Amino acid sequence: MAIKGVLAQITVSDLAQATEYYGRLFGRGPDENPMPGLLEWHFTSEAGLQLWADSSRSGRSTVVFTEDDLAGVAERLEAAKIEHGGIEDATHFQILQVLDPEGNHVVFTSAGS
Repeated sequence: MAIKGVLAQITVSDLAQATEYYGRLFGRGPDENPMPGLLEWHFTSEAGLQLWADSSRSGRSTVVFTEDDLAGVAERLEAAKIEHGGIEDATHFQILQVLDPEGNHVVFTSAGS
């Protein structure tokens, strides 16, 4: 097997609300709408996030993003009026966690100081 990329997926029930929220989270709207009920943000040519509308599975997703500057992420989230729990130290890295309006977990991580 030679995996070349990944699209993480977050399942939501209210795609319009989620589009607005993730637009604020990422500072831009989605890149693609490949089919009804599915939106995509592309972060590199081989990595991205999908929002999928499915009310029977909404609010149970977790996605983890690697970032170089968690303090910058925290500032951007605050400017976008997105609540977070602050930067937390873990064993070998730091994390910054947020919950979307439906209860999905979004975690930003970077090497610890």
